[in-house]
Amino acid sequence: MARYIVERQYLLPVYEQLLIDAPDLEAACREAVDEIAHPWSDNAEEDFESARPVTITEAVQLPEGQYPELQASETSYHASLGTLLYHSGLALLPIPVAFAEEAERSELIGFS
Repeated sequence: MARYIVERQYLLPVYEQLLIDAPDLEAACREAVDEIAHPWSDNAEEDFESARPVTITEAVQLPEGQYPELQASETSYHASLGTLLYHSGLALLPIPVAFAEEAERSELIGFS
């Protein structure tokens, strides 16, 4: 049976309102996303009700017979999975649209 490392995300909106003096909206937006000029404050709110569905962001298939020490388990945590996913040279797999749709839609409207 094939083995995969799959990264999933649960995107939780965090928001706060800022008052910004700027010559135009573009300048105000540019300043608002500058986290050095406006670091997140203790007033930032997590919005669980507006969280996006879980999406799959990256996946690789492990070569057969490699990394036998890794065992699939709901309760285990493998710090090395991220290293294998991003730094092992394994080819990232195309994510099926049904699992990446929310992530792709957010890119179209300017979120990352």
